[in-house]
Amino acid sequence: MQTGASVAARGKVWIAHLAGLMLLAGCSTGNAPGPGILDNLLGPPPPTPAPTFSQQEPDKSGCGTAAQCQGVLKTMIDSPDRGWIGKRQSPAVYANGTRLFAYRALRKQLTCRELTLAVEEMGAATKSLDGPVPGMTPDQSSRTRALSAQVEGELAKERAGRCRS
Repeated sequence: MQTGASVAARGKVWIAHLAGLMLLAGCSTGNAPGPGILDNLLGPPPPTPAPTFSQQEPDKSGCGTAAQCQGVLKTMIDSPDRGWIGKRQSPAVYANGTRLFAYRALRKQLTCRELTLAVEEMGAATKSLDGPVPGMTPDQSSRTRALSAQVEGELAKERAGRCRS
């Protein structure tokens, strides 16, 4: 059973991450010429890539618009079993950032086992973005790789602080 304080803390984390995602969405609709930050992150819809991981699960986090990504992010964060954690995806799935933001939002609430799975997934995701990725521009791939590596570091630090080997 959750205490009022833990529910409130979880609510604050959710609001902070939702606000961040909304800021990104706002950047994509500004008056500046050219694509916004979120448009650059999402890029054009990628073609269906061939599976690159042996433990790959079908894409359950696909989204094309900021509103769709917000809905997917909320579903991932609110998932009681967190069955999506550690399920490696194609590089194109990581490009929308939804999984990465979900890991950030849940970092302090993940179990040690979930943290280990998440760190392994992020490491594999970062490596999968090292070379050319079908359906992604080199710039988009580079930004996604950088964010993936950053999230991997945050998860590893959380695991090191709370978990034994």
